[in-house]
Amino acid sequence: MEKLKELEARYTALYPSEPTDPRILSGIEKTLEVELPEDFKAVARFYRGGFLGGKSHHAMALGGPATNVVQETERLRQSISLPRHFIVLAEPAAGLIVMDTRKDGSEVIWCDATDAVNLAMPEKLRNPQIWNSYSNFFEYLLEEEEAERQ
Repeated sequence: MEKLKELEARYTALYPSEPTDPRILSGIEKTLEVELPEDFKAVARFYRGGFLGGKSHHAMALGGPATNVVQETERLRQSISLPRHFIVLAEPAAGLIVMDTRKDGSEVIWCDATDAVNLAMPEKLRNPQIWNSYSNFFEYLLEEEEAERQ
């Protein structure tokens, strides 16, 4: 829990807190039929997506004019048969960032967009970046953001 407080302090030193309504998080879980990791929900108390670490992240929302985790996850579930335990967090240039929501997973994977079809078989991914938790991924984003400002 200390780590999450530190992440929040570092984030709010850069940007104002932008909490995600807990009803939105429940709606994401219900719509996508997943259970979001606790550290993801903790970060969502002050960050609801947007630009961070040089990357644009999908909004933590159920719909709307901006790209969001629900619409993009559903789109990729249909177009490339994205396994149901993944949610799409961001789509940087020629890449895809997803979070595995399984209890034994909860890791974040950044892979080449052409590799997205291999997410069901991670051993087939070519040079993915993998973080073992959402909080570790978010810490990486903060480090990137802080480095850009120096």
